[in-house]
Amino acid sequence: MTTLAARIGALAETSSLPDHGPIADGEARFAVEQFALTANNVTYAVHGEDFAYWRFFPAPEGHGIVPVWGFGRVIESRADGIDVGSRWFGYWPMGAQAVLRPVAISAHGFTDGAAHRAALPPIYNRYAPASSAWGIDAVQCLFRPLYATSFLIDALMATRPVDTLLLSSASSKTALGVAQLARGRNQVVGLTSAANRDFCLATGYYDQVFSYDEIGGVPGQTIAFIDFAGNGDVRLDVHSLLDGRLAESHVVGDTHWQQPNAAKLPGPAPQLFFAPTVGQNRIAEWGPAGYEARLNAAWTGFAATLGWLRVEHVHGADVVAAAWKGLVEGRIDPAVGIVASL
Repeated sequence: MTTLAARIGALAETSSLPDHGPIADGEARFAVEQFALTANNVTYAVHGEDFAYWRFFPAPEGHGIVPVWGFGRVIESRADGIDVGSRWFGYWPMGAQAVLRPVAISAHGFTDGAAHRAALPPIYNRYAPASSAWGIDAVQCLFRPLYATSFLIDALMATRPVDTLLLSSASSKTALGVAQLARGRNQVVGLTSAANRDFCLATGYYDQVFSYDEIGGVPGQTIAFIDFAGNGDVRLDVHSLLDGRLAESHVVGDTHWQQPNAAKLPGPAPQLFFAPTVGQNRIAEWGPAGYEARLNAAWTGFAATLGWLRVEHVHGADVVAAAWKGLVEGRIDPAVGIVASL
């Protein structure tokens, strides 16, 4: 049993941490059965400090425990209403175990009431009973939280007066979700590496796909740029080469974290898209039931298109650490979805 912690400043490097000691009254210990490793987790690590992602699962100084999405099973409980053997979907440390303090327990789930998480976004603190409503466990690990972000981005873009959506890191799972949702309403154009271009086209989600050295050829008269990569050089090229046609610029991810962002850009100022805040606003607007109904309907449509996905299971600290290193360094086949366990 172990937990992997990334070294801050050198995210590809990991160290093993010991498991938690005895649990206290009101706490429960979970075996983290499986979790996804995607570009989204790299974004969590890149923004570990400024977006407080390191605060969910505290680590020794100089290290951060990467949050991951997946399934946990209760193996010890001193919390009323949380039964040993029950399974839950939610936000876990990149490790074999987690200790939570369940509160607000109902048939729909519970919240981790640990004091250090009280001020953090509620969407990350909520755990739902395991269900097959989102498909098999591996697909849920890979897409359930990411697709919610895709859905929220598309809901925003549907209200914007633009004819073209330009998505960087077009092979990322969140970008793919947006592209599939928007296809037919907007012209959807992907930006990706030359190596991933054929994959993006083969999904059928994009009208056109360009490599990063072809930005000047991107079509559209009113373009919304949705940046999933965070590459400062690419963002500068988009703002410079499409200036006059670029109507909006939205920053979602930072997978290419090594390239700093330009301090000053021509055209519209980039706006940060922070899914938890947008999600809370949509729930307030549509109501919880309305939000879930819209999201579930959209997911059903997307899930039917996932014939391109190849799930790869990895197990054990060394193998998972190697998979994480490959993800940070951008060496993962976009058609592969990594589902890990320690």
